[in-house]
Amino acid sequence: MFRKPNRNLRVRRAESSGEEDEEEGDRSKVERQRRPGGRGLSCGTKKRKEEEEEEEAIEKVDTRDPAETSSGTAGLLSFTEEREGEEVTFRIKKPSVNAVVFKVQKRPENVEVASRSPDGDSQGGSSNSEQEHSEPEDLECFKEESPESASTSTSSSSSPSQPSQAGEIPGAKKIRAARRQRKLARNKGAFISLQVSHEVSDSSQSESDNELDDHERRIKFAPGVKTLNEQMAEEMGSSSDSGRENQEDNDEQDRWEEQQIRKAVKYQQAVSEHALRGDSPPQVKRHVEPKLPPVTIEDIKKKLTTRIASIEEVHRSHVLENEKYTHDLENSKNVLEKLESSSSEQSFKFFKKMKIFVENFVDCLNEKIHQINELEAEMFQILENRAATLLKRRQDDLRNESVAVQKLSGNGVTSDVETLDDIVEKQIQDCELRRRKRRKRREETGEEDHFEGMSSDDELTTDLQNSIQKSRGNILVQCRTILEDVHEDFCRVKNVLCTFHEWRVKFSESYHDAYISLCLHKILNPLVRLQLIGWNPLEDVTDLDQMPWYCDLEEFCFAKEEHENNIEENADHKVLSAVIEKTVVPRVSGFIEHVWDPLSSQQTERLVCFCKTHVLENESSKTVKDLIACLVSRLKKAIEDDVYIPLYPKRVLEDRNSPHSKFRERQFWSAVKLLGNVTRWDGFLEEETLQELSLDKLLNRYLLLVLLNAEPNSDAVTKCSKIVECLPQSWFKGIESGLSLAKLANFSKHLEQCIHALHKQNDRKSIEILTSLLMKIKAQNSADEVMKKYSIALRT
Repeated sequence: MFRKPNRNLRVRRAESSGEEDEEEGDRSKVERQRRPGGRGLSCGTKKRKEEEEEEEAIEKVDTRDPAETSSGTAGLLSFTEEREGEEVTFRIKKPSVNAVVFKVQKRPENVEVASRSPDGDSQGGSSNSEQEHSEPEDLECFKEESPESASTSTSSSSSPSQPSQAGEIPGAKKIRAARRQRKLARNKGAFISLQVSHEVSDSSQSESDNELDDHERRIKFAPGVKTLNEQMAEEMGSSSDSGRENQEDNDEQDRWEEQQIRKAVKYQQAVSEHALRGDSPPQVKRHVEPKLPPVTIEDIKKKLTTRIASIEEVHRSHVLENEKYTHDLENSKNVLEKLESSSSEQSFKFFKKMKIFVENFVDCLNEKIHQINELEAEMFQILENRAATLLKRRQDDLRNESVAVQKLSGNGVTSDVETLDDIVEKQIQDCELRRRKRRKRREETGEEDHFEGMSSDDELTTDLQNSIQKSRGNILVQCRTILEDVHEDFCRVKNVLCTFHEWRVKFSESYHDAYISLCLHKILNPLVRLQLIGWNPLEDVTDLDQMPWYCDLEEFCFAKEEHENNIEENADHKVLSAVIEKTVVPRVSGFIEHVWDPLSSQQTERLVCFCKTHVLENESSKTVKDLIACLVSRLKKAIEDDVYIPLYPKRVLEDRNSPHSKFRERQFWSAVKLLGNVTRWDGFLEEETLQELSLDKLLNRYLLLVLLNAEPNSDAVTKCSKIVECLPQSWFKGIESGLSLAKLANFSKHLEQCIHALHKQNDRKSIEILTSLLMKIKAQNSADEVMKKYSIALRT
């Protein structure tokens, strides 16, 4: 996992005297004292113990026999070298524990302490800076030699660049001469012998002895706390580092210049060699410009035309931009004139006035809205109670008459009915009395085309009618008095609209930015509802367009503005429809659900007129969808609750004056009347929904049952004619196949059977009527077959 570091050999000369040993020991102690302590992973006591053992191993010099040295302890590595007749033993302690120790240390660099070499290794040397540069090269040679070559190199003669005697420090001149010699040898490419003698001086020996082994070197992670002496030594060493860096830069510059000179010399030599051989000197390739194609006049014209077209396009864009800027400038001038003409003081006063008006108006509405809601609920409750009373009376009359007819026919009745004979008899008499009054009224008016059961039984007793009128009158009086204490500017729709109209005329931009058109229907809602409290869409002849608030809104929405350009889709045009949608339509939905009687032709006609006039404009709104849902639900409920066709024996029905026949006839014509009221909604309700209500639920389920059991005579022809008159002709416009609607198939077949039966009775007039009915409902195939069979020619 960890690479085993190289081991540096420390050499101690055997011939050094005792004084030198002492000096070296002192220097090593000083060196150890100056070396900063570091932090590591090992224990402090163990660290000190190992350092002491290492010092003893380095300083101890044993003179032993070579054989004894070779067979020493396995934990020491020794190299024996013989020099000048003395035996020197070098021992390096092998670490007992392969532990990685991290220690932060920093050596101050000064003239007395060993400096760091340029290649990063810590080497011993003298205080001379020149020796620091020359000594690493010698040491590298020493490291690369084997032990045998090292021993021979020490005995060989020293080179001129090395000191002549052991321990002698070479001078600056010798060092420069050795360096210059090495440079010349390097430039000539000569061989530099590595067999040079290395005599280690006392100072280097002492410094190497004090060095730690490579495996004990601590890795620097973070600098420790520096002492004052270390800081001073670091500052003093920085100057020497800068000198060395400058010298290295100069050496690098000299080397680069020499390389350039050698390149030039080699090039000149190559040129001279080619000249001697008679060859032409090497020529430098030159870049030859490609030849351009010839230019013709057509090309020039084409380029000029393209250039002119692009310039004209740019000119047109500039002209358009100029027109746009001119138009914007004119608009800005107009706006500026308007702003200058309208005084800021006047606008401030106006907006302050509008703010006060709106606040007061909202406060007034919040004060009166509770009373308006109460009066509206009271009026609606009166109408709902009246409708519920009439509906209950009609259903009771139907039940009582059915029980009475069954009793006359001899059918069994329950004991509850027997105990209520007096009450039932009285109700039947009251119902018959009302029929006589209606019959007499029709005779006075000359109404002949009428059948029993098609009139609306909505007459009330005098006392009940007076009570309802009195209650309605009290509510209307309260409606007039509810705004008596309010100023006219806040209680009349016209005055409120005039205030907003003034805002729209004077400051139209701010008016539209405030979205007043979207708020007006909410502001006017309480005032409009107050005027609609006495309005009943099922009975009143007065339409909405005749009411004061409607006329005021119409004048406000479609007024001709003098200070503003008319917009095609002005938002104010939708204020009237918004008021109808949000205020009137929900009220009409309540009438349909709780007050409207589908059997009343008068109520149905007025309701249909209102819906087709005012509701179709907002067909996609939620309120209109809710109204349609209430309408369909009410029609279904009327068909299920109010339509009743009794079944009696044929012998009982033969007498047309019998109670059974009369009761059944009244119920049949009541169902025909409901069929006509349902089909009045053609054009407002969906065609599929309308056909389901009128054909499936009424004609095929109830009416056709009576027609099939009736004798084919003139009365049956009249009934069929009335049914066909109730059907809208818009249903048969798209039919071209010769067959009528699928839901009218049974009715068409019944008409055809009646024609065959009447032919046996030789009633040609009735046959022609029934044939025309087939043609009206687009049953063309059946009509053609009958006309061909009985030779009928209808008058066009």
